[in-house]
Amino acid sequence: MTLGLQQPPDKILCHSFPTTSGFTKLPTSSIDSFEQLSNTFLSHFVKRQRQRPADHLLTIRQGEKETLRSYVKYFTRETLEVDETDDKVQLTTFKAGLKSREFMVSLEKNPP
Repeated sequence: MTLGLQQPPDKILCHSFPTTSGFTKLPTSSIDSFEQLSNTFLSHFVKRQRQRPADHLLTIRQGEKETLRSYVKYFTRETLEVDETDDKVQLTTFKAGLKSREFMVSLEKNPP
């Protein structure tokens, strides 16, 4: 019961992390804290993927028979591969790719 109220020590977090993440190729004793482990993980898996320019988002279009859920999922995944985009660019390119103009107008009138 008390574990839910307390943060586990860094040592426990660091030792349990490789078994749950698949991130097991770190040299022995190369990580000193959970924060360092987190930063290493992010730079390896997330930042490495961000290789596309922001204008890549303009190429993403919702397919004629594609559901909104599927489009949102795909668009979100693609934004993770783009370097340095802000929320306004992402929202603008997301709306540009929608097949439903009515929905796009609705988003403009009532922004998320």
